Amino acid sequence: GIAGYLILRNKGVDVAKKALTLAVIVGFIASVIELFPLGHEHAKQVAHTQPEKFAALEGLYTTQSGAPLALFGVPEDMPPNMKLPIEIPGLLSWLSFGDANAEIKGLDEFPLNERPPLFLTFVSFHNMVILGMLFIFMTGIGVVQLMRKKLFETRWLLKAFLWAMPLPVIACQLGWIAAEVGRQPWIVYRLLRTDDAVSVTVSSTELVISIVLFTLIYALLGIVYVYLFARKVKQGPEPAGGEVTV
Repeated sequence: GIAGYLILRNKGVDVAKKALTLAVIVGFIASVIELFPLGHEHAKQVAHTQPEKFAALEGLYTTQSGAPLALFGVPEDMPPNMKLPIEIPGLLSWLSFGDANAEIKGLDEFPLNERPPLFLTFVSFHNMVILGMLFIFMTGIGVVQLMRKKLFETRWLLKAFLWAMPLPVIACQLGWIAAEVGRQPWIVYRLLRTDDAVSVTVSSTELVISIVLFTLIYALLGIVYVYLFARKVKQGPEPAGGEVTV
């Protein structure tokens, strides 16, 4: 995004072109690897070891053979229900177990008090996946344009890289939401429930004060970081051949 900004502003273009070339290549490779094999293998691990979380992530509310992969839907918690589902039959079973007819446990296999919240788990996971696919798409276009020697003149793509800068951070946070909300009601899976892990020595007031203070400190650090970062980018890098400062 920064490299695209510098090219659009005609600042430090030599350095920016090198940076953008490296970024689109590494970004494309990393995005693909993040989807497969890393993401795929991790999803299989969750399917085998935390089936109720997996069912909530994938919006699978009844045990099925040839379970479909939900591309879109609006989940409801009580009772578990998926509105406006868009699904690919058998794909979830194939991705999870290598067999399109494999049986996958749905949420109906688990007691109500062992089911994670459905809406937040499903929505955060699927939006994370959507962003991951977007990164592959954007960097893939960048690689194609680089091979065509048109990357640095494709202004709409340079602007897209710039505006997409916050999205990887958002994707990471969505992943954490899916992981942490999806493992509820357990703080230690199958060993300690969250409601049994409440401290008897730390009061709710102390917790609130700690959270507020941490939020204020990190917000202040974030503001300072963005300010210094933006100022440095506006200055631009040293010319190619000199000491690079950005």
